[in-house]
Amino acid sequence: MDEARHRIVPPDPVLARLAAAGVNIGTILEPADTDPRLPAPAAPAGRPSVLSPTVVGLADAGGPRPRSLLPQGRAGDGLRLIPLAGLHWGGPVRSPAAPRSPRVRGDHVLLRPTGGMVAIMFPRHHHALPAGRVAFIPAGTAFSLKPPPEVRGLALLIPPALCRGLALPAQMRHGLPAGADADLLDRAMAALGSRAPRDKVQDAATARELAQIATVLSRLDEGPGGGRSAPSPASLAEARALSGHFLQLARAELQSGQTIAELARQLGCSLAQLDRACRLSRGRSALELLYDLRLQCATEALRDGTQPVAEIADRLGYSGLGHFMRAFLAATGRTPQAYRALMQESRSRPGNRPAG
Repeated sequence: MDEARHRIVPPDPVLARLAAAGVNIGTILEPADTDPRLPAPAAPAGRPSVLSPTVVGLADAGGPRPRSLLPQGRAGDGLRLIPLAGLHWGGPVRSPAAPRSPRVRGDHVLLRPTGGMVAIMFPRHHHALPAGRVAFIPAGTAFSLKPPPEVRGLALLIPPALCRGLALPAQMRHGLPAGADADLLDRAMAALGSRAPRDKVQDAATARELAQIATVLSRLDEGPGGGRSAPSPASLAEARALSGHFLQLARAELQSGQTIAELARQLGCSLAQLDRACRLSRGRSALELLYDLRLQCATEALRDGTQPVAEIADRLGYSGLGHFMRAFLAATGRTPQAYRALMQESRSRPGNRPAG
């Protein structure tokens, strides 16, 4: 008995990885006015603390190395820059072998890996983000994330209230920034993460750097290899036009509950032609785009209006309130009512007033 009690217990590899990434909690929680992590303890001379990591990754991408340490909370606005390896997000784990289920966040998430690869899990697909590329996940998007321990890079968490007036993507956007844009993005992220507590001068600088990030996102090359093996411009233009007409028609006919085949006939094409155009121009099947459209309309109605949930379900073509509740919960990790409350709280948080 005494021998078993005094046996040496091996260190927990999860805790060791989080400590190496500069995180002393298991999960990055909902956006907060202040960083929830404890301040880093003073390290003995000549022995740096693993809880006070310097910014890593930006120097590898050609950007400057900030002088300040990470993580550093932005007092009063909730803007945070953290090591990518420390951003774990998602709902409950269904089984030990299964990933976390997707769950919505109340802030925008900007991912910038500079070494290794991270997989972003969405309700019906996953996206691999390799080093050098960037991904923007807008607030209200359901996803889960569990970066491998060897991944390097940064994640910027942005409260939506700081982005009013900016043309940020309404859906997940990813791609490869050009050389000049990559440097601009890295410098803006480093500046936002190392800035001192807010004042009028800092507010103006924050607005300027967030605008630079929005500009870079609008110019991303979303090709799988930065334009490598791309289809011909003519075929891609035709596919984009057909898929665009399909989404317009599908939005107008949501309440009628028409099938994909019926929508294809209205567009004057076959179901196979429509599906090929959607996959070529948007990377998803026509049915997946229809599901995404219905979920997007549901989140817009819950976020921006006060229409009762039952009326939203009927307007978007769900078979009933129960069907809508189950589908929304499976896709976002929250009930419609909880999602609406989260979005309203994110917009009205007192510390999250617009920059500038």
